[in-house]
Amino acid sequence: MAAESPSSWKPMTFLLAAGAGSLAAGSALLPEAVRPWNFAAIGAVGLFAAARLRLLPALVILGTMLLAKDLFIFLKFGWQPEPLSWLGFLGYALIGSAFLRKTENPFPIALGAIGGSLAFFVVSNFGSWLMQALPYGYSLAGLADCYEAAIPFYRGTLVGDLLCTATLFTAHAVLSRAWFPAERLQAIPANQAEETW
Repeated sequence: MAAESPSSWKPMTFLLAAGAGSLAAGSALLPEAVRPWNFAAIGAVGLFAAARLRLLPALVILGTMLLAKDLFIFLKFGWQPEPLSWLGFLGYALIGSAFLRKTENPFPIALGAIGGSLAFFVVSNFGSWLMQALPYGYSLAGLADCYEAAIPFYRGTLVGDLLCTATLFTAHAVLSRAWFPAERLQAIPANQAEETW
């Protein structure tokens, strides 16, 4: 079977990513009593969309999710968006596009989710320190305090990323095998495997 063109339209994959993205953005409206602490699927959707679609459609889905989420949060709580958190979410898409486009192996996919969550943790909390969301102080000690205070939030982010990433990549694998064979990820011939890195 011929290898699939990277520019081909993938409606099932796009709808899966967009649907998951809508749910992820809408989850910001859930009361905290029913939403696990800092559990979110936005990073996982960005990782998945960039791995299974081209980077541009993935960024459109990710940007739309973030706009909707930030609007929901602003309307509900009055909180202002944090611009550097958007850069943190961009890390997921870049990891998905660079490392996961040619694999269905769960190990690198899980590493991608962990890498994305770590990148988001570093970038978003640097932004919190830079904007002095809490009065940590502009010093290395203040930056360290900011990261230390954020560790409990990271647990929810990591669990959400791993669970949602596993769900999206598994759903895609099942759907593409059962009903959408044109969107199935093609195996890489052994002699080309090293060239993709």
